[in-house]
Amino acid sequence: MKRVLISILARVKGNVNANGTIAALTEIKKFFTTDGETRVYVSGRCVKYCIKQRLSEKGFELSPLERPRRVVISKGNPVLYIDDDLFGFMMAEVPGEAARRRFAPIKTDGIVALRHCEITRDFGGRFDPTEKEMPSPFEVEVADFIGQNNWILTENIGRFEDKEITDIIKNSPVKLEERDENGKKFYYLPSEVSDNANKKYERKSRLRAFLEVLLKERYTFPRSATNLHQPHYYYAVLLPTERLLPLFAHIDYEIKNGKVVLNLDKMEDWGSLLMDGEKVTIIDFEHALDDEVKLRIENYRKRIEGLENEIKSTNDEELKKKMEEEKEEIENRIGVLESIKVISPYRIESVINEITNYLVGA
Repeated sequence: MKRVLISILARVKGNVNANGTIAALTEIKKFFTTDGETRVYVSGRCVKYCIKQRLSEKGFELSPLERPRRVVISKGNPVLYIDDDLFGFMMAEVPGEAARRRFAPIKTDGIVALRHCEITRDFGGRFDPTEKEMPSPFEVEVADFIGQNNWILTENIGRFEDKEITDIIKNSPVKLEERDENGKKFYYLPSEVSDNANKKYERKSRLRAFLEVLLKERYTFPRSATNLHQPHYYYAVLLPTERLLPLFAHIDYEIKNGKVVLNLDKMEDWGSLLMDGEKVTIIDFEHALDDEVKLRIENYRKRIEGLENEIKSTNDEELKKKMEEEKEEIENRIGVLESIKVISPYRIESVINEITNYLVGA
């Protein structure tokens, strides 16, 4: 299965995704590690909600919510509604209708702080303009953190199993292509349509719209009625692949000269797992990584030159072997760094085109 792994380093400030209210205190979402650290996070549900609102603004229809029983559910129609297609659904069994579910082609774990995060409280009060009532004090937990936002995108956008749309297909506004794959029946939305009125049912349009919101236009968090809350991106690391690789575990950052820089040591270690044809692209919103990579390669080459001179000048075979091994490792690290494509934000459109063609191209 074709996948695109995306890991975004982003800064989040304030209390954008409250955990709840205790008396007059609005808590922030957080958890505690085994080391006793506090990690603030924004839930995946919150991030998906924000993106859904932006997709709605771009002209796509969202699945209306209904409450047939105690639980609120969507319509579960991935043909008509982009959110049921991209983010999946679960329809419990009801009288006269079998249970249906769709595994999300696009998954995320939210934005999770990579370091221990100090939480402070913002104290405020609500005042009666007539001054007849006493002020009503309140507190809001706030934090400033750099978090990691991971995504897995698959080729299943606009691609449905027979059981996902058994009855829906009868009333489809566009013609679905039927295919038999490994003994199972699948239905595909058209990759491209000529009719502008049906563009919202096009596979490419749906994926492009999502990528534009995620990488290019951004989104605002729910608690933005009186304050602006928007993620500030530093880097987006992208990998098209047909395998599940541990990319997310190797994304970290360090502060150099006042700038946030990707931890290249971890990137080099992880790069050794790549196979031919698998290439990493990094969108550098900080304009700091390209020079860092070039400097690192230059230092590695100087080290190789020094090792070669030492190898020639020594007669110790064991020492020679160790230096040869070090030289080989450095050459591999140079190869990994040279294979990484670092691009500026103004070239995001080309990245969106590449991902779209890779996942849902003809």
